[in-house]
Amino acid sequence: LDLDPVDFDLRERIGETLSTLAARAHDKGLELAFDVSPEVPESLVGDVHRIRQVLVNLLGNAIKFTERGEIVLRIELASQEEQRVTLRFAVKDTGIGLPSEKIETIFQPFEQADVSTTRKYGGTGLGLAICVRLVELMGGEMKVESQVGRGTTFSFTSALQLGQRTPAKHVTGQRKQLRGLRVLVIDDNETNRRILAKMLENWGMDSVVVDSAAKGLQALQASLEDNPIGLILSDVNMPGMDGFMF
Repeated sequence: LDLDPVDFDLRERIGETLSTLAARAHDKGLELAFDVSPEVPESLVGDVHRIRQVLVNLLGNAIKFTERGEIVLRIELASQEEQRVTLRFAVKDTGIGLPSEKIETIFQPFEQADVSTTRKYGGTGLGLAICVRLVELMGGEMKVESQVGRGTTFSFTSALQLGQRTPAKHVTGQRKQLRGLRVLVIDDNETNRRILAKMLENWGMDSVVVDSAAKGLQALQASLEDNPIGLILSDVNMPGMDGFMF
């Protein structure tokens, strides 16, 4: 196993990775969310292909072993030292979980929770063993926390260098235009609401966040008398407002 470090945009490349898995999550009625801490640099140097390999395995397993609920990928800045950063990637699901006695052995080749898991979900268990080697190669370590019936969180760290890329001028200009814009967010999933609100705040936008179409219409009507809302982001149907959906 070798590493091929390149300069890359983390949010863009990981976003592409989640897009390839979105259809599988949607087919099972699962929410698939992506949460990046604002402290995480945009431009990094590392083997993004290996990072994506590990994430595809962890996210794929999460989708496979989750029947309802959500899968959330969170990326945080664990530490920074001059031109070097360590990121923590965590994939959390609301799936079947792992018994405590199996957590110690789950990273061994051909190991799964029990025989019935293989019959129902398939696979050999080899993927996690390879992921551990890739993570160690990238200067990190992998951990798992789980409760039977409550879900599992696989996390790993990766050491990366700061990249040299700077945002394109048109991107910087667009961000300036967004500052102060009022946005109405309507989503029935609490995790999505939290992620969107934090994202809009980081862009300097003023968000109003609600969990239903009825509350969305109330917020929109109230804004007409005070400070008009300029953009609506919604994943629920709002009768008569289809022309404003993005």
